[in-house]
Amino acid sequence: MKKLVSIFVAISLILTAAIPAFAEETDSKDLEQAITQVKNVITIPSDYKDFQYNSNQYEENGKQVSVWYLSWNKSDYSAGISASVENGGYLINFNTYSDQQKEGLGKVTREAGLKTAAAFLAKARPDIAADLRLMENTDYSNTDRHYFKYKLYKNDVVVYFVEVGVEVDKYTGKVIGFNCQGTGEDMTKLPSTDGVIDLDAAKKAYLEKINVALSYYSHFDYNKKTLTIFPAYSGTNPEGKVIDAKTGEAVALYNDYFNYYGMGGMGGFAKTADSAVAENAMTKEELAAVESVSGLISKDKAESILRDAASGITSSMKMLSASLSKNYIEHDKYLWEIGFDGAYGVVNAKTGEVTSFYIYNVDSSKGNVGISEAKAKEKAEAFMKKLASEKFEQSRFYESPQNRLYKSISDDSITEYSFNYYRQVNGIDFVGNGFTVIVNKASGMITHYDCSWYEGITFPSIDKVISEEKAYDAFNTTAKMDLMYKKVRDGEIALVYDFTYSTGNFLIDPANGSRLGWDGKPYKDTSLPEYTDIKGHWAEANINKLLENGYYLQGEKFNPNLKINQLSFLRYLYSPIQMYYDDEEFYKLLGNDKIVKDGEKAPAAILSRQDAAKFVVRFLGQGKTAEHPEIFINPFKDRVTDSYKGYAAICYGLKIMQGDKNGRFNGVNQVTNAEAATIIYNTLQVK
Repeated sequence: MKKLVSIFVAISLILTAAIPAFAEETDSKDLEQAITQVKNVITIPSDYKDFQYNSNQYEENGKQVSVWYLSWNKSDYSAGISASVENGGYLINFNTYSDQQKEGLGKVTREAGLKTAAAFLAKARPDIAADLRLMENTDYSNTDRHYFKYKLYKNDVVVYFVEVGVEVDKYTGKVIGFNCQGTGEDMTKLPSTDGVIDLDAAKKAYLEKINVALSYYSHFDYNKKTLTIFPAYSGTNPEGKVIDAKTGEAVALYNDYFNYYGMGGMGGFAKTADSAVAENAMTKEELAAVESVSGLISKDKAESILRDAASGITSSMKMLSASLSKNYIEHDKYLWEIGFDGAYGVVNAKTGEVTSFYIYNVDSSKGNVGISEAKAKEKAEAFMKKLASEKFEQSRFYESPQNRLYKSISDDSITEYSFNYYRQVNGIDFVGNGFTVIVNKASGMITHYDCSWYEGITFPSIDKVISEEKAYDAFNTTAKMDLMYKKVRDGEIALVYDFTYSTGNFLIDPANGSRLGWDGKPYKDTSLPEYTDIKGHWAEANINKLLENGYYLQGEKFNPNLKINQLSFLRYLYSPIQMYYDDEEFYKLLGNDKIVKDGEKAPAAILSRQDAAKFVVRFLGQGKTAEHPEIFINPFKDRVTDSYKGYAAICYGLKIMQGDKNGRFNGVNQVTNAEAATIIYNTLQVK
């Protein structure tokens, strides 16, 4: 996985280097200054001789800004560094990549990494370093690096649109990544904190004017192939509003999130979809068999429906491909997916309803209509009424703070408007079901239509739910409503009250106020624990080294002398990924990896030393060899049964388990949490 990530980063750097410069001509002095700025902070290895650059100019806060994008790579692109720097300013970001494999556990502690990050910030961004504060629970637990996220504070208030991230390699202790966002504003013009309302007034205003949103959510389990619908309160306001700390009024956040497209709108996606349709198309015989059994509409009928529905799919646009597929989530729903020369569409093969389409031919974005957002919205709603009137009547428009506008890469002008509608059930939103319609500004054409709507599903009752005020209090326990600087309305900076984003984006069970995961199940805390009972224990060092690398047992206490069961040991061994699986799914994974074989599953059974040896040897990929006891000599002083001799001998040779002070393996002895930590630590040193 680490190698794949490196390859992806390498490719992205190569592509970045290939982007042509936007400047009409390159200023050699500016380029020289940009290179010097980077090298004052970052050491470029002497063998990184392949140098690439480009520049971009844009307007921000009424001034012209130039940014240089630089990259240094080895000749074979096996390693490299990319950086961007503001002309005459400071480093904006930089990243390193290498395809060199890193074995064993990282040695650099989080504490040491934090010192390195602080020293780097002081050098890279002396303008803001003193005012940056580390955010809690921002460390990656399953990678080869420590990640530290910082927020800027002014007047003892967080400036929320400024965020800085630093990555420190756990093996070398060097900074390998840096990113700084939002520092282009004039911080001397931040509003003062005089005359702000207090937290109690902010809570009252929030409940009266914004509300904690109760909605339905869905989750599809791809392993069990089951769809779950559940209600929940969300701490993220879908309308993108906050409380003005001076007036107590609800105010819209500034929409600085845009999708950027060149000519052709969503063409890239649609062309990819076309290719997928062509590759997965059924044979004529397969299509005939499915149609005759299911009584579905024909391919020709589906094509005709799409042409009638979407005026942009003209008669001159040829049909290039067609595929009949079964919906993965709704098993009784069949879909015709049809690719045209410049468009792509989907039709429900049973009902004939248009599910979605994308038009990306050149003509879809040509014209001088210059349709306004209001007129575009009217057109979008008339279209939805025409295609799916009953569903439209059950939907509510919501002004999403993100992806409402599409802009041109070349001149930052608005190219398309996006309108979103939530399905309404029992008087609340069903997040994930509803409509999205995109209207091109120049042509006035509807270029994208999508209707996601689950049929025949049951919605849990919301008759007995906690009040919005109790839901607010549940969020506030963890997320904390607080005073902060944010951009509002058209981009001006204001003092507002809002939940902290880093912890506020979660769900609350409306029945009891407990935290839910996004699958509707009770929330599993994946943050790294801070054990309170290992100080001075003989295994303390190993436990902490594992913890630094994302390997841990959940809970505030490690209970080092407690006996460990099979499931806990295996989850400990698989810490970086085990959190994503329930017990059944996890054992399926272990079976596929040949760690636990048929008849060996015993989650609650206390683990023996011989079984621990068996599992870690298989984890290292030596299971086949260990199954042949005849090729091993027992290195221990006590007897080891033949079925475990190979596992025990390999563990001895690799210094994973070398027995007690008398040289005995003690295979049937039970393993404690502390012993498990040592076994896993030694195993990962080999890995």
